Amino acid sequence: MRAHGDVTQEAVMPGAGAAGVWGEAVMRTRLSLIVLAVAVAVIGNAPLAAAGDGPVNGRITFGRFDPALGDYSIWAANPDGTHQRRLTHVPSFFSDWSPGGHRIAFDFANSTGVHLATMDPDGRHVRRLTFGKGIQEIPRWSPDGGKVTFDASPKLPGKPGFHTDIWTVRPDGASARQLTRGAFDVEPVFSPDGRQIAFGRITHDAQIPDVAIYVMYADGTHLRQVVPSTLGLEHPGWSPDGRWITFDIAPEAPNAAVMAVHPSGSGLHIIRRSGNRFELFKPVWSPDGRKFLVGCHDVRANIDKLCVMNASGRSLHVVVATPDPLNFPAWGTHPAVSASATAAAA
Repeated sequence: MRAHGDVTQEAVMPGAGAAGVWGEAVMRTRLSLIVLAVAVAVIGNAPLAAAGDGPVNGRITFGRFDPALGDYSIWAANPDGTHQRRLTHVPSFFSDWSPGGHRIAFDFANSTGVHLATMDPDGRHVRRLTFGKGIQEIPRWSPDGGKVTFDASPKLPGKPGFHTDIWTVRPDGASARQLTRGAFDVEPVFSPDGRQIAFGRITHDAQIPDVAIYVMYADGTHLRQVVPSTLGLEHPGWSPDGRWITFDIAPEAPNAAVMAVHPSGSGLHIIRRSGNRFELFKPVWSPDGRKFLVGCHDVRANIDKLCVMNASGRSLHVVVATPDPLNFPAWGTHPAVSASATAAAA
């Protein structure tokens, strides 16, 4: 978990034209449990981590703190950290790649709260999805690309009665639907078959909240608890094969670790503990299911970096390190390459 400060900044999203003037950006204050191709040369340099019919690992996105902005903006890079490119120039945080790797959903702050938009992998052609006052944050695509799930509140953090519920919306901004009501639900994520949504439920809101993991059908029915309320639990995610729900216990909490559990609630185990060298947060799966991209706080340097480790938790190593703190990792699928292009490359 990483906290954010307040910031006010006049900003324009690149590639959005007149419609991209989103005005004065006001940073959210609550603690968050809250490309593919920039050019033909970058496409050629993006490593393909898997072959065959399965998902192929593409580029990654992440938040990088900008001292001039006073907050995070979204960047993209190859999975080894090369070919970094800045995508946004307003306070923006969580991102998620569409199943085909052609669009990125993300959240950003403006004068009315935090909202959702999508953009191309190079940061162009921004399309805003939500407009209501308050918070709409942490978007995650459905596996067929037909919906985006997120958590939302009509109120701002700090207002009496503030809490967020789980919603879905189409990627054109239409057909918004509320799925949960009355609790404090955060960080939803679709199962790989699109039939279920896992999310966190805050049971005690504090600087380090207590959070449980719940699963429900994608229409909001058949709600059940998978992991009981745990101090510092955050960032649930499904393994690409659907067998595991992963999450982390934040570095600020006791027993910090990356963990996994079956969707049934059985098989709870630690993948890797945070250690004296690196404290781990916000793990996300590689599309091929072989690795994790994870935030890693370098204890010696006292700065947040990005690391990659095997699905077993071994071979942890830094892939992105900058003079500024990093957060909010996401890993995209490499867009489909035609057979002729593959043959020509070979």
